[in-house]
Order: sequence, then C-alpha cells, then structure tokens
Amino acid sequence: MEVFTDTKDPAVFHLLTRWTDERSYRDWHGSAAHKLSHQGIPTGLKLEPGSARILVLERLEEPSDAGFLASLAADAVPVLAEALADSPTLCWLVAATDGTIRRCSRSLAGRLKQTVDCVVGRPVWEFVIDENQSLQNQVAEGNRHYREKRLVNFADADHFPFTLECRIDVQPDSFLLFGEPPLQRDEAAREELFQLNNQLAVLSRENARKSRELEQAHKQIEKTLEDLKTSHWHLRKLQEVLPICMECGKVKSGTRWESVVEYLKQNALFLSHGYCPECFVRIKAEWGLTETGGDR
Repeated sequence: MEVFTDTKDPAVFHLLTRWTDERSYRDWHGSAAHKLSHQGIPTGLKLEPGSARILVLERLEEPSDAGFLASLAADAVPVLAEALADSPTLCWLVAATDGTIRRCSRSLAGRLKQTVDCVVGRPVWEFVIDENQSLQNQVAEGNRHYREKRLVNFADADHFPFTLECRIDVQPDSFLLFGEPPLQRDEAAREELFQLNNQLAVLSRENARKSRELEQAHKQIEKTLEDLKTSHWHLRKLQEVLPICMECGKVKSGTRWESVVEYLKQNALFLSHGYCPECFVRIKAEWGLTETGGDR
C-alpha cells in the first residue's frame, strides 16, 4: 500500500493498493478484514462519511523490459530492497543535495575501504574524483536523468581510484547514486591480461632456452680459448731459438740442459710414443719374447 496526499488540499489523501484481480479486492473490501484495517488509522484522524470513493485502475503493459521491470518493482519492493542491501557488486548511496551521505550500501563502503558508519554523514565529494564538478552541477540543477549512465571515479582510503558505471536520480531534497563496476571493460582488461600472461610465459620459456644455449656456447668458447692458449704456448716453445751443445747434442731450456728427446717429449704435442724396429727387436730379446710383429 502507498499513501499520497493532494498537493492542493493536504486533507485529501489517496490509498493505492495492488491486487491480482478486482474480484479479490471486492471480497476483501466487504469482509471483516477491511474493517479491522481501519484500526491502524492514527488517533484524531477521522474520515468524513460518504467521502471515500473507489477508483479501479488497470495496469497497462509496457512495451519495453524497463517498463515491465518498473511495474514489477512496484510490487516487489521488499525483495528488491533485500537484494540491494546484500549485493556484493551493486553499489549505492543516498545523499542530501549538499552532498552529505545519508545512507550507503555495504558494497560501496567496502570498495572505499571504510565502514558504513564512517561513510554516512560525510560529503560524497570527499570520495568522488570530479575535477569538473559535473556531478555537483547535475545535483544542483536537479536534472533527473536517471536513464543516462555515466562513469564516476572514486578514491578509496588508500587513495587508489576505482570506477563505477552509475545512474543518478535527483530528488527535491536528495539524490540516489546507483552503480556497478563496468563489467565489459573489466572483462576486456582480464582478457588482455590473460593474453599478456601467456605471451610472458612463452617469452620466459624462450629466454630460458636461449640462456641454456648461451651458457653451453660460453663453456665451449672458454674451452676453445684454453686450448688455444695451450697450443700457443707449445708453438711458442717450439719457435724459440734453443741453444744446443755441439758436443753432446743437449739443448738449454731455461736454465737447465736436457736432451733433445726429453725436450720434445715435454713440449711437442705432435709426438706420440712407440718403438722403432731395431729397438723393438732388442726389447723383445731383453724381455725373452719370441712373438714377431710389425712396427710398434
């Protein structure tokens, strides 16, 4: 039931009730329940006999979903109120025309990183980032353009900004701000972030593979450099002008005299070991071996 008063005569008031059909209303109006309902009339208020008049109206179906939901909402105020109060995503606040917050949803207070008690009573402009004061101007002008959506930027207790897609309904002494996060934009951002994460994972794997290849190449280069240093040292030793004794044939390596054979064994990497045929025969005889064979 809703109660209205006449703007020209406050003594006249209208009661608006909604019924599934007219027969149900007629049955109720003629029952004891109707008389019992008059006990709720405030003390001192009297109804003039014969002044009551019944007007039966039929609701016209709205062609749009918004119109249908509007008519549905009129009959479902309690359940919608509970849904608005408990919703974790729908945010709303009611403020006076000067911006003082009268009511605030728990979801909005949570996004502001505040409690409801800390938000109520404070100017909404403290939480809204509105450099051009377009929201304040809309409230001051009394524009009831609630069908128009607008993005409103807020800042939480840590000064971190967030955005809500809002509708604003300006009343004579207050205004309602009702909004939710821009889901399409969030979904696009999440999809872009997902793609970037995939690309980052691919690049990380590729970088790891290249790092392993570079590490192996670095080790190979170090080994090659070490081999070159060793070869260079031996080549340099072989290219040195060695003093040789004209009598015994020894060569002077540093401060020491040694045989050419010993010198080559230590410094000539191209030499291998074995026995010449004559030495091979002599060694077999010394060891008592009779097996014949080729060069060793």
